[in-house]
Amino acid sequence: MAFSIAKTANWLHQVHRSRAVVGWWPEQFALEDERTAYKVQDALLNKLIPKQGPLVGYKIALTSPQIWEQTGLRGPAYGPIRKKRVFEHKASVRADRWARLGVELEIILTANADVPRPKDKPYDKDSIAPYVGEARAGFELIEDRGADYSRLSVPWLVMDVGWNGGSLLAKANKGWRDLDLANLNGSIAFDGKVVRSGHSGDVLGHCYNSLAWLANKLGEHGKTLKKGMIVSSGSMVACQFVPPGSTAVGKIEGLGEVTLKYELPR
Repeated sequence: MAFSIAKTANWLHQVHRSRAVVGWWPEQFALEDERTAYKVQDALLNKLIPKQGPLVGYKIALTSPQIWEQTGLRGPAYGPIRKKRVFEHKASVRADRWARLGVELEIILTANADVPRPKDKPYDKDSIAPYVGEARAGFELIEDRGADYSRLSVPWLVMDVGWNGGSLLAKANKGWRDLDLANLNGSIAFDGKVVRSGHSGDVLGHCYNSLAWLANKLGEHGKTLKKGMIVSSGSMVACQFVPPGSTAVGKIEGLGEVTLKYELPR
């Protein structure tokens, strides 16, 4: 059976709506071609926008050793962030609205201007730097649908909007430019107990390298970063699955912290 972008996007949309647990995908939706996977992502995004809001940025996946070890995959890869899934500082979500909720600790950047498609040479850490208007600590909320990690593939992750279930941003930090963004420690705690820590330099060496990769990859796909978009640059800590009824706190030294309550159904 020939692979169908439309049928795959429709199936994924049904999975999203039903909050189904999907350990691995039906064979008819299996895919190895990355470019086609991003076309499925775009088709699914169009179906999600009416309820989840328009595109306001991107997450970058598979950027650090802890994540590579956890998933068995190497990236990077990107996924779209939708407006109604962006939260500020503190948030509460209900456990009955997720198949399996994970949190990843990230530096979240904001573009201060439209980023043109690369022309003569690709962006790198230095050439992308002028487009960074803000850096914050944050959680990416991961919805992996109970995936079987022994069967994962990068196209699978790409097609399912990079598993982005939301983004939780710390309060703005006016002094962020005084920090060495490649040399910050961070941690995730559940109910006051640290469960995993990491280092910002593990994310492709520097979060600007992630941003440069994204600008270049979007350019290959005929897309660009727009002023005001946020970019979740990749997790310095392996995804931590939040126990229902608990509170998760993410901290990055100097950039602040975020708090997520994972509430049991009432």
